[in-house]
Amino acid sequence: MSMFSICTTFVTEGKLDETLGAMAAAEADFTAEIGVLSRLFFQCVDQPHVIWAVTQWQSEKHHHDAAQSIMKARRDDRIASIRFGTEPYFEIFCDDAEDLRSGEYAGDRRCVVVAHGLIGARSRDRYRALRRERLARVAGKLDWLRIHHNRYHPDEFVALLGFRSDAAFAAVRDIEGMCLEEYLFTGLRRPLGMSWLASYNQFSCVPLAFDRPRLPHAA
Repeated sequence: MSMFSICTTFVTEGKLDETLGAMAAAEADFTAEIGVLSRLFFQCVDQPHVIWAVTQWQSEKHHHDAAQSIMKARRDDRIASIRFGTEPYFEIFCDDAEDLRSGEYAGDRRCVVVAHGLIGARSRDRYRALRRERLARVAGKLDWLRIHHNRYHPDEFVALLGFRSDAAFAAVRDIEGMCLEEYLFTGLRRPLGMSWLASYNQFSCVPLAFDRPRLPHAA
């Protein structure tokens, strides 16, 4: 069964070009032969040193094998590619919420919101029901949506919301007195002004493309 590894790299001040060059050079090793099914990168607009990478693997074992053989990093089932260096690093292993998908990614989603949240343990059923209800209401307005839940802690999620342009995003962003991502992901309730999330953060990003053979993205 395939799984997703979702990583955030925080690039050291003054080393952005060097880091991007190293990432581009490394992409040749992430092939279908080692179990990579798809790979996407997103760079934060306001903080370009924050880069998200979303990789779909054939299995978790394929990820661990790659971490050991390619990245020369510790082979451990949840911290496999951490280099234990000085730079902050974040990674979770996720399953795709297939029933919440919308649209397809074809390289044309120029405006992307990466949302990272933690559902309150006492309110997960109410939150998930509200999210499903709201997604059903706006499904026709979304160009592309993927929601991934941490396979070891399902209350943690990363959502990817993409549009062809900033203008396309702005055209549908206001809904029921909330912005679209607030409406979909935070579980905010009107008129109470309270959320069923324990924590939430989001990044406005653009796709980051490296010069590498394009992998077939998962349907």
